[in-house]
Amino acid sequence: MNAQVPSDQYYIVSVNHTKREDRYITFWRCDDRGYAYPLSWSGKYAGEHVRAHLGYYNSGCATIAVSCEAVDPLAVDPEPGHIDNDAGPVVLNNKENWKVLLANVIHEPGYKPAPQYKGARRKAA
Repeated sequence: MNAQVPSDQYYIVSVNHTKREDRYITFWRCDDRGYAYPLSWSGKYAGEHVRAHLGYYNSGCATIAVSCEAVDPLAVDPEPGHIDNDAGPVVLNNKENWKVLLANVIHEPGYKPAPQYKGARRKAA
């Protein structure tokens, strides 16, 4: 019997571009080319590439790299009319989803991520 080998692909979550008022969590598009809410528009980055550039893709203050296998089960359809052509799926910006994302980072980041979502502590001014 062959054990299932996990795919070694990661979504790059934009911690600093996901704001408290955002309905959905922001992900990087492929090839470092912008941001998107829908996972269908988001890039899947090879683990080897991400590990070679952890400070860029998994800094903690700006980004975290999270296994696609951990993110995909969090995906839901977007609320109609909030994304072009109702593209999805998306990941809701809430405490429960952030707990899963933070528990599944590729490597402990250099900085502690402080995601923003409704109900999260506000940063000191």
